[in-house]
Amino acid sequence: MNILRVNSNHCLNAPKRNPKTVFCHRLATHFEDLSNELLLDIFDFLDGYHVFEAFSNLNNRIQHLITSSYFSLKLNISFMSKSNFNRRSNNIIRPYMNQIISLQLSESFFIKNFFTSLFSDTSFNRLESLVLNDLNVDDDVSILNSLAQLPRLFSLKIFCYECNELFFIFQSIFRLPVLQYAKILYSNWTTTVPFPLATSDNQRSMTLEYLTVDSPHHLTSIYNLLSYTPRLRRLSVESIFDTRCKPLKQFIQPRNLTSISLCYWDLSFDKFASFIAIVGSELEFLRISIKHPTALSNVYQWQQLILRHMPRLRTFLFDYHGPLTKDAHGNSRCRTLLDEFASPFWIERQWFFAHSHCDCFSQEEEKECVSFYSTQMRRREFCLSDESLDNNICLYQDPVFYLSFGPRIGIKSQNIDANFSFQFPYVTELEITDNYYRINMGSFIDNLSHIFILTNITYLKIPLNNQLLHNFVKLLNRIPNIQKLVLDVRSSSKMEVSSDQQTNTVDLVCNNNVRDVQITGELTLATIRLINKLFPRMECLRFLNRENALIPFVRILLSNRTNNNHLFSLVFNGDDAMIKQLKTMIDNEKLLDNYNIEDRQDELCLWW
Repeated sequence: MNILRVNSNHCLNAPKRNPKTVFCHRLATHFEDLSNELLLDIFDFLDGYHVFEAFSNLNNRIQHLITSSYFSLKLNISFMSKSNFNRRSNNIIRPYMNQIISLQLSESFFIKNFFTSLFSDTSFNRLESLVLNDLNVDDDVSILNSLAQLPRLFSLKIFCYECNELFFIFQSIFRLPVLQYAKILYSNWTTTVPFPLATSDNQRSMTLEYLTVDSPHHLTSIYNLLSYTPRLRRLSVESIFDTRCKPLKQFIQPRNLTSISLCYWDLSFDKFASFIAIVGSELEFLRISIKHPTALSNVYQWQQLILRHMPRLRTFLFDYHGPLTKDAHGNSRCRTLLDEFASPFWIERQWFFAHSHCDCFSQEEEKECVSFYSTQMRRREFCLSDESLDNNICLYQDPVFYLSFGPRIGIKSQNIDANFSFQFPYVTELEITDNYYRINMGSFIDNLSHIFILTNITYLKIPLNNQLLHNFVKLLNRIPNIQKLVLDVRSSSKMEVSSDQQTNTVDLVCNNNVRDVQITGELTLATIRLINKLFPRMECLRFLNRENALIPFVRILLSNRTNNNHLFSLVFNGDDAMIKQLKTMIDNEKLLDNYNIEDRQDELCLWW
């Protein structure tokens, strides 16, 4: 690798010449001639595994540098094949675990395997940041207990798939001796009893300053959680929608809490006002996404709340997404709200607001909704781009509201035409929600490229059946960076693929980057064969609700691994009886040599 370095002094002192012949003397140097300090700065931007793969044995100097204590390793050990895991464990993790300062692990049984085989009392003594994605806390209590052995663990992020004893997680992290940042998210929890109130300093964390939690969903547990973190400065809660709240006893008002983010508040404004009256005296930053209609019933109530209970507030980010508010005559209050939020109180603080219209979907009905939000914030709200996204629906609608949407959006193909006037530059995850076999796919893709930056799309959820197959292939060719693909095979039209269709389709698609495929709905064996060929870089395949056809599906995928040598994981529904059947088939037919079948709640994962 050559790097050109310009001698600037030579250029400045050089005699003047004809502009056509002026040039600067250039000195060529090699990458390995850079200073140790500069090399370490470059390596700091790379995953440690990639550093070792690229630069090991380049020369003695760099080899000594990356194996010395001066080089701090940052490893993202995502879900991978068994052979790759064993190679990285033996060549990098075991020999250099005392150099690792940042570690990210994924998949519950993968995490368990890692801690069982590599973690010990004396290992990872320089680890400062740990991320555990999809930790099964109920099965792996020892993992959380072992974290107390890490003397320099300042940052911890945990995502739990399911947790029956949520409070146990928090008890564990409050015991960590130097922890400053914690993020605890979980997709499913069954705890119904609020957290108990901390009663002594031995229960409290005296170092934790930043905390992000997915729930608990009731206010009492939030109040009690704050009793364990007296030095907390920033709190972020994903969702609050449980009205149970007992009167507070012995609650110590937080004196350091200057920032609160509430990503989903589904209680009334009065409940929120009561919460802020207790915790808001030192707040400088507040972000709230609220869905309760009382949030917009009276704008003056927000002004009074801020003046009385948040006198230090500097940043106010507000997002309401809910039913369209109307006056006594049934007319929209959009213009009235904009005027009320444009009083001197808001203008003086440089807090500005806008709104847009969209659809709300509930179990009972589909109804018109409004999004009313601070113009300074980028909104995460999922919005369905359909007839409601009409420039004429409201004269006062924010003309550039679409610029703030992301990362995911759903869209109907029938609404995408050359006259579609919106653009969504921050969208990276796309859901197409209707059938698209009757459209001109060439024109549709061209129009789509004017709405989204197609190279930025990494996630695609899309319906699929035999009528949609050809158009699906065309679309996939034009969105080259999709990593995760969710195929919604419609039960009303089973996917049936002839051998001619398979041949033609495979000829069309061979270079996509899809790594993770999830399939729902009705499937046939022919479709499984086709999917195995369509995605040559596929690493993980998940198919749901297919217990009745699981054995032949797995047999096909494992028997034809020459078509896809990247595949190392299958995820599906099953039980202990299914595990026994799979092991019998795999062993008798010698389909795999080294594999595991792990039970993760209602799913099984075959890993090799």
